[in-house]
Amino acid sequence: MTKNLNAISTVKFALERTTKGAIRYQEVDEKGEKVPATAIEIGTLYVRKTMFDGRDVPERLVVQISTQ
Repeated sequence: MTKNLNAISTVKFALERTTKGAIRYQEVDEKGEKVPATAIEIGTLYVRKTMFDGRDVPERLVVQISTQ
């Protein structure tokens, strides 16, 4: 997790498993290990399979969140 003065949070995810219609990712730390329950910002992230239509499903994702 990385934060700066612009209220941006960067959260890393690793592929956990595939469901019927989505890819399930689990939040991980800088080392790629599961984040402890006390430090989770998002936790589990589901991405629809159609997002990767025709492309390989990535093992890792990085999501940036900012407030307006």
